[in-house]
Amino acid sequence: MNNNRNFLFYGIGSIAFGIKGNAFSWFLFFYYNMVIGLPAWMASLALGIATIWDAFSDLLIGYSSDHTKSRLGRRHPYMYAALLPVPIFFYYLWNPPIFQTDINLFLYLLIMAILVRTSTTLFEIPNQSLGPEITRDYHERTRMMSLRYFFGWISGTVMTILMWFIFLKPTEEYPNAQLNPEGYQTYGIVAALLMVAAMIISSLGLNKIIPELSKPAKNNNFREIKSELKNTLLNRSFLVLFIGGIFAGMAAGFSSSLNIYFNTFFWGFSTIQIGIVSIIAVIPGIITAMIISQRLSVKIGKRRAAIICGMIALVLTPVPYALRVYGYLPGFGSNELLAIMSTYYFIEVSTGVAVTILVSSMVSDIVEDSELTTKKRSEGIFFSAQGFSSKAVSGVGIFLAGLVTTLAGLPSDAKPGSVDDTILVNIALFFVPIYMILYLLSLYFLNLYKIDKETHERNISTINQRVEQ
Repeated sequence: MNNNRNFLFYGIGSIAFGIKGNAFSWFLFFYYNMVIGLPAWMASLALGIATIWDAFSDLLIGYSSDHTKSRLGRRHPYMYAALLPVPIFFYYLWNPPIFQTDINLFLYLLIMAILVRTSTTLFEIPNQSLGPEITRDYHERTRMMSLRYFFGWISGTVMTILMWFIFLKPTEEYPNAQLNPEGYQTYGIVAALLMVAAMIISSLGLNKIIPELSKPAKNNNFREIKSELKNTLLNRSFLVLFIGGIFAGMAAGFSSSLNIYFNTFFWGFSTIQIGIVSIIAVIPGIITAMIISQRLSVKIGKRRAAIICGMIALVLTPVPYALRVYGYLPGFGSNELLAIMSTYYFIEVSTGVAVTILVSSMVSDIVEDSELTTKKRSEGIFFSAQGFSSKAVSGVGIFLAGLVTTLAGLPSDAKPGSVDDTILVNIALFFVPIYMILYLLSLYFLNLYKIDKETHERNISTINQRVEQ
């Protein structure tokens, strides 16, 4: 295989997922709550249920794609099936009709969020599952995953920059640009078009490798299916990543849902300032993550590299919030504060994305470790189960975010600069300890992962010997 070419098309495949993930994490909750006016608890409940649904659909699609037999291989039929529904559902998610009651708006958000998540999963899980077959090399997998997450994160970040600088414009009716609904509606159109374009490019670009991919394993009865799932999902290294992913997913859903609230109300940043953060902190952070994940993986191994990056992010978490509460930071919305927070976000993104890259590369290595026992390649099951562990509980994190803003007393019609500071401090006091506990638990289980370079190469050698026999 021409790995550089395949790495490129494999990476492009994450653009749709990156844009969707960024939209759900940064803007959707805020849009339906603060812009359209759906109560926070209803908006967070709808998105939480949709996320849990998505987790279960991941498993179904992952297992099905592992066992699909067609002239297009195991993965491509699902990828092509997603091309039409993804942009259509994404567009309507951001362009809802006017409803007279909150319950109708709640149901609309719930249904559209489920449709967007499920149709995106139809592409993402099979596409991601191609990775372990593109290369089996221990370090090349980290390079491949770093490129994939580069495209995913950059695409989401570019859409964020477009949102802050282009789409969200203040008007006479909406002097605060974050509350202008037209910007979100335009975002929905542009994002939908970019998503489907990336999906087409990745699918066609990876068509050439179909003849070289593994053929699906046969399961003749329910007992064989049950046995495969049991032996696959009870792999020790997978289990610790799965449990760690549960806590990481809760932390991520909790943090990302509150991010725009903190930037808008707690730090007092304008749309332009938030866009600047994306340019000077997030994009450089993503590039840095690509570099450090690959270099640390080679020097100290994937597990230790992920633990170190995760601990740096964890230790820094409370610092800016504590400094803000005790009055040691520059003024609300000032450029000096922007510079400090940009530095913080750069470190947070660099370390956080590096952990994500390394963990995904570690999941790839579990495929061969499991194959020794099951004699089957189950990339779809592993990547979907990884998604399940994070998505199923990130919905809990999203719901926690809505609960925290409600308990703290943040009104749905709040305006930046006019919210009682006690409310904002209470949100931070809820957020910091809960987030840190969840993240620390995820790192604890990550530390129990056992597959290193030597183990992986031994697994590959044993599998190759079995094939030759």
